[in-house]
Amino acid sequence: MFLVVGTVNDPTTFPPPSKSHGSHHWSFERLLSAGLVPLTAAAFVSSGSPTPLIDGLLGLSLIVHSHIGFDALLVDYVHKRKFPKLGPLLSWTLRATTLAVGVGVYQFNTNDVGLTELIRRVWTA
Repeated sequence: MFLVVGTVNDPTTFPPPSKSHGSHHWSFERLLSAGLVPLTAAAFVSSGSPTPLIDGLLGLSLIVHSHIGFDALLVDYVHKRKFPKLGPLLSWTLRATTLAVGVGVYQFNTNDVGLTELIRRVWTA
């Protein structure tokens, strides 16, 4: 059952305007997305030798990039004003999943072959 506070004619609340806040987010997201291209290329070029720095940077960048994308999806389609219980539940589920994936990628990079070797093996399979 939905719990709607106010009426349909009430305006939604917005945070106070800040010129720099949105631009920092936008710039960070674009730099991260653009940075994934050379990191992935570096993983292809350096295959054959262990590269823990590239493994770590690639793993962290992919996790943050995916988290930002899924968070944007939740903010756009499962807003907590319309879904007061499901919205926060999915947001916390995303946070927990991101943490679990981070631990898994760390374990994979430190105790197994690492992301660059995985890319090389998948590419040559």
